[in-house]
Amino acid sequence: MGTTRLTTQAAIIGAGRLLNMAAAASTLMVLARIMPNKESYGAVCQLIMLYMVLSQIFAVGLPQSTFYFLPRYQGGERRGFLIQTVLLLMLSGVVLGCLLYTGAAGVGRLLGSPLLGDLLRVFAIYPIFMLPTLAVEGTLLHANRPAAVVIFNASVRVGMFCALVIPIFYHATLVQAITVWMVEAGVMWGIALALMFSTVRGVRAAWKREMLHDEWGFSLPLAAVTLIAISSNYVDRFLVSHAFGSAMFGVYTNGTIEIPTVTMVTNATAVVLMAEFSRRTSVGDFDGVLPIWHRAMVKMGVLIFASLGFLAFWGHETMQILFSNRFADSGTIFSIYVWIVPLLLFAMQPLYVSIGATRVLIAVTAFDLCVGTACVLFFGHYFGMIGMAFGAIFSKYIGTSLWVHWYVRWITKIGWVAFMPWKKIATILVTAVLAGGMSRLLHFWLTPTLPMLAEYVVAILVYLPLYAIGLYFTHLLDAVVPARFLPARGMTRKEVTV
Repeated sequence: MGTTRLTTQAAIIGAGRLLNMAAAASTLMVLARIMPNKESYGAVCQLIMLYMVLSQIFAVGLPQSTFYFLPRYQGGERRGFLIQTVLLLMLSGVVLGCLLYTGAAGVGRLLGSPLLGDLLRVFAIYPIFMLPTLAVEGTLLHANRPAAVVIFNASVRVGMFCALVIPIFYHATLVQAITVWMVEAGVMWGIALALMFSTVRGVRAAWKREMLHDEWGFSLPLAAVTLIAISSNYVDRFLVSHAFGSAMFGVYTNGTIEIPTVTMVTNATAVVLMAEFSRRTSVGDFDGVLPIWHRAMVKMGVLIFASLGFLAFWGHETMQILFSNRFADSGTIFSIYVWIVPLLLFAMQPLYVSIGATRVLIAVTAFDLCVGTACVLFFGHYFGMIGMAFGAIFSKYIGTSLWVHWYVRWITKIGWVAFMPWKKIATILVTAVLAGGMSRLLHFWLTPTLPMLAEYVVAILVYLPLYAIGLYFTHLLDAVVPARFLPARGMTRKEVTV
């Protein structure tokens, strides 16, 4: 698959991720405004967090296995593998649902939310429907149907928005709204099955016991990694919820919101790279992986640092515009959490998964969890909720360094210098921060009397040209804009000599 085709796939998946994130963010933004109090809003945030965490754990690495095994099976075996994967995910969903139902009251007490227990008892059916849908992405991407992935994922998010927002807007109870959401989940489950099995239509299923052994052998180490990684990623949120209750958890959750454009780019790139790297390594083309990785990292850096440079200086205004003045306190948390963006550039999981090195991830992610928990507890003890946010981000920088070091020194032995186009990445980051700092000067100079939203829009209109100009003169805008659309810079001394 050529670079152009990969870029096209990444763009399609990225557009879908943007729609998904926009729908998810819109759900929280609207709920923050229409729900009667912070406690109710915080309970919904806790419910969503629990599912995000537990679904990834109980998926036990099975969705990722589709990226690895589908290129390696043909015909009936491919259909048999899909049936096996879907059944395993449904079984895992049943187990998770039973645990949520029976443990609802205890979880509510642990997270300091009296409302959460009743919601979990209704929500318990959701994993049975939705865990199998996690395999849609790998299945359809293998069949070169990225547009179908986009449409399906967007439908799930829009359905969630409608199921929650519309009933609550018309004064339904939270339990009634969650019940409507469960009906929507059942509909999406049926659509997911139809989409996945359309890729093997007309093929008689063939199954061997070895297929189950191979998938478990691949997935279980990845499941262990996921368990540890998710614990590391969410340890600060669980501790905030336990220590400060559902109302302050809502404030904290807003501050940790994912930036749609950043998530769109990083997730889409990771998915496409995982599929492409698996194809290449399955035929022994290891040398072709690194050049693709370098080009992807420069393109991704240009796109995601655009958000970082601006939001790092306009965090408080962003939170008030998105969630209303009631959640102005979320701005401090957001201003800390936005610095996770540079770490998203290191999408290490596709590199590990594509070569089947899932067992190696366990030790690395265990280190992440230990360091993360220690940092969150240490800084939280001295600085409260803000300290927990800082500790979470600080620990991720330490953990990411280990991920990269293990890969470049022990697995591939390519070395740190060859692993990333470091000079280009640093140039992009500095350009973004300088442009963001210059846009912030408007607050003290040109726009102190403007309404917040107007000032915010003016700042964006100033920031984006400054960022683009900086990239243009450092020859990095070419990574995302074709050269024919850019004005000529004139010949360099080297070009004249030639």
